[in-house]
Amino acid sequence: SSGINAEYGGVTKMPPVQPLLHVQDVIDEVCIPEATGQRVPNRQKLIEMRAVIREALVETTEGSDQSLALSSTQEMDTPVDMMYPYSKSIFCGGLSKFFQGEARSNSPFFIPEEQMLTVSKAAIFNALKEGGRKLSLRAHFIATMPDITPLSLTLVELNLSFNNLRVIPTQALHLPNLIILSLRNNPIMQLPTDMSGLPRLAELNLSFCLIHHIPDGFFSLPAIEELNLSYNHLTKLPSTVSNLVTMTSLNLDGNQLSSLPFPIMTLSKLQSIRIKNNFTSQSFWSEYSSKGPLSLKDMCAKVIADNEIQFHPYCSDELSHWMDRSISSCDCCGGVLVGQGLILVRSVMDRTFGVRNLPLSLRSCSLPCFYEYRKMKNLDVGDGSQSSLHGATLQQLNATEN
Repeated sequence: SSGINAEYGGVTKMPPVQPLLHVQDVIDEVCIPEATGQRVPNRQKLIEMRAVIREALVETTEGSDQSLALSSTQEMDTPVDMMYPYSKSIFCGGLSKFFQGEARSNSPFFIPEEQMLTVSKAAIFNALKEGGRKLSLRAHFIATMPDITPLSLTLVELNLSFNNLRVIPTQALHLPNLIILSLRNNPIMQLPTDMSGLPRLAELNLSFCLIHHIPDGFFSLPAIEELNLSYNHLTKLPSTVSNLVTMTSLNLDGNQLSSLPFPIMTLSKLQSIRIKNNFTSQSFWSEYSSKGPLSLKDMCAKVIADNEIQFHPYCSDELSHWMDRSISSCDCCGGVLVGQGLILVRSVMDRTFGVRNLPLSLRSCSLPCFYEYRKMKNLDVGDGSQSSLHGATLQQLNATEN
């Protein structure tokens, strides 16, 4: 109780508080401006502004055909908010048709799309002013590529990343002087079968797309040095990758590959391969290796090819064309291989292309060849460009073992 009394005594001894001003005294000192007129709603302002602009345009363009015109007066039956969601800012950009796409304005003015200066067209115009060697349409979110005909002969670097392209644009495949092409982060699922229109292309980036399959003709790039196919949905790399004789770097990270084709060992200039985040563990090898014999069609075709039997007149043209397309070389014994062959997955003993235990898929031409090479756990690489087993016959190997 003594503590409470002490606090009470301290409070009572405080100096008196000055009284507050009376409300009426404060009001008398505030200057309230007089009313200047009746307030006009924003919607009414917009409608009146639109009418004034329309009358001015009609007076100045009377008797002439102008592409810039306001919407029809019949649209006035529709509420302004429904016609133009952002009508309060009449000359500002409104909602886009696509997220950050080409449709940038919902103003009352109607301009045909072919006459509208889009962001992509502005980028092409700027590229022309700077010499036409470099064009960046990165993150323009375009589904089709604008016309770049004025740049077709001078363009050296083209960036089409982060867009909505589902195929590689045809214009981008016919640029004779293009050296760098970036198409990453596009929903591209299908690749072209002919890349001969890019004879000088040295760097191609197709990462973070939706590619499942690579056609054989895609690897017709005579000057390619760096190829990035990372983070797609590839389950197999065609053996025609050996056509890229100038390639020095290959990025295959983040796919669904179990191995690489054996002919890739013939690329003497290849220095680096990235193959992380794939199904390259030895646990998956048996799943991707062949478990059954060759088909009857493949075995018959191999007999015909081994004995160089001429096709009889009654042999169909379809079978003849299939034989011509399907004949290749066996990765194990070097003999004649017809069709897909029997797949065998083995790793390279030494560190190859910067990868330790690089898994390779070998295609064997027959069951004896398949069983013979299945005994090996690893492949011995001699000069780093090809396996020491490549081109050797079974008879030579057996003689070496004896």
